[in-house]
Amino acid sequence: MVLIINHGRNLEFLNAEQFVVLRDICELKKLQDAEYTVLLLDVDITDEGIIKELSAFFEEIVISLRVLAVITTRKSEKLREICNFHQISLLEID
Repeated sequence: MVLIINHGRNLEFLNAEQFVVLRDICELKKLQDAEYTVLLLDVDITDEGIIKELSAFFEEIVISLRVLAVITTRKSEKLREICNFHQISLLEID
């Protein structure tokens, strides 16, 4: 599954059953038990590890779900630190 956290992008899906857009951190408990790749599109992670657009800690996602990899369009030293600690693959796209 691909978990998308998006800020300001209009997304169009084809065969969308493998995509989940997270709009609120409370939706985490409703997600199915599966392995996820997290896609962060234009999302900022603060030095404290907070996702600005959700006002929630990124580590909440990592602890709550089985995250295999993270793909981001914005570099963050804190995100690198979290992924390294939890041994999650990270891809940063400029």
